[in-house]
Amino acid sequence: MMRNFTRGLVIGGLIGASISVLTNPEIVDPHMRRKMIKSGRKIWHRSNHVFGDMMHMFR
Repeated sequence: MMRNFTRGLVIGGLIGASISVLTNPEIVDPHMRRKMIKSGRKIWHRSNHVFGDMMHMFR
């Protein structure tokens, strides 16, 4: 239970920080914003596969 809470807290913090950076137009120009969103989706997709494989391995 504690691991899930910690994981959720870390992921929520990362999501909140990235959303606050992306919504502030003074920090990032539109072209860079699109590149960041695209690379973030790729990283999220790959990390989900890695976490799934690790969970399957420990079962």
